[in-house]
Amino acid sequence: MTADTEDPAGGVFRRREGSREPNGVGEEYAFFYLLSKLAERFTDDINDALVEAGTRQLAAFGYTTGQEGRATEAGLAAMTRVASRGDLPIDLVAYPDILEVDVIQPALNYHGRFRTGGAKLTIDGSPQGKTAWLSQPYHVPPDGREEGYRGYPAVDQATVDQAVDKAFANRWQILTHANGDAAADSLISAIRKARAKYPAVKNRPVLIHGQVLRRNQVEELKALSVFPSLFPMHTFYWGDWHRESVLGPERAEHISPTGWVLAEGMMFGTHHDAPVALPDSMRVLSATVTRITRSGRVLGPEHRVSVLTALKAMTLWPAWQHFEEQHKGSIEVGKVADFVVLSENPLQTPEQNLADIKVLKTIKDDELVYERPTDD
Repeated sequence: MTADTEDPAGGVFRRREGSREPNGVGEEYAFFYLLSKLAERFTDDINDALVEAGTRQLAAFGYTTGQEGRATEAGLAAMTRVASRGDLPIDLVAYPDILEVDVIQPALNYHGRFRTGGAKLTIDGSPQGKTAWLSQPYHVPPDGREEGYRGYPAVDQATVDQAVDKAFANRWQILTHANGDAAADSLISAIRKARAKYPAVKNRPVLIHGQVLRRNQVEELKALSVFPSLFPMHTFYWGDWHRESVLGPERAEHISPTGWVLAEGMMFGTHHDAPVALPDSMRVLSATVTRITRSGRVLGPEHRVSVLTALKAMTLWPAWQHFEEQHKGSIEVGKVADFVVLSENPLQTPEQNLADIKVLKTIKDDELVYERPTDD
């Protein structure tokens, strides 16, 4: 990477002040370009080891179904190989990048605990990295950006429209990363067109993140039957940063607005976005219930939810998202024996202590796939 290296579409190589020399930071597609150069050197054994280690880590945090939210060709091949050997401890659902993977073959049935669930589209970046695409400027622009900077899209509207149309035409479920409200506007526009063109398609499209959703956009998501998978764990890890620098005091209160979603009578899911953060299920639970930042501030008290609601957002409602609500998501006669043993009952634990609950055992299909070491 040199001063002559151009920024890729949908990404930026940050430069040293006063020159074009790269300073080491790659935003969004610039970062993925660098990552792809590393990944090209990975052997099948390395890729397989990543799949095995990742699913074992998910099991250790109590997950019995995991999701690869933006699969590559090499990743799909590795997941298929590991599944064929019977080495997946949990179910794994992959969503290939609709702009990068040529052949996408979704299925509802697992083979060796693996299946492809649909397709993934990415419209923008992240608020904490100040690359999410907003309708209003960032509170404090990042280095090298002028006042009024609002982030940027990774793809143009025509590409979003084409990707969503392709998914609906094939009856694929599509998961779309849209953090900023301008990105959400882009997705809503594309889905509205697709709904009008394919009114009989029931593919349960999903908005991933939606951290800067406006109140009126939540209403539009409901009208279009879009399932929001939100990121309330952000309130803990980056809540103070959002308030002080990213969005400012007022907008930061509504990061991942679960309260607005519930007010519309909607289901929602929560996630961790590993490796952005560890897939710590109890941290997800705690943040969804308390919205306490690392400085101890409650960020958006109106968006706090009950423990039971937060548990549904990690179990029963994501099972619906994956078209698996008939056999997963709750412990009932006729459903698979997927459950975890916790050190405490979250329904009886003080809310401020939820993050300290430990996963003791994870059972998948009536099989023990993880047990916490006794000295840990």
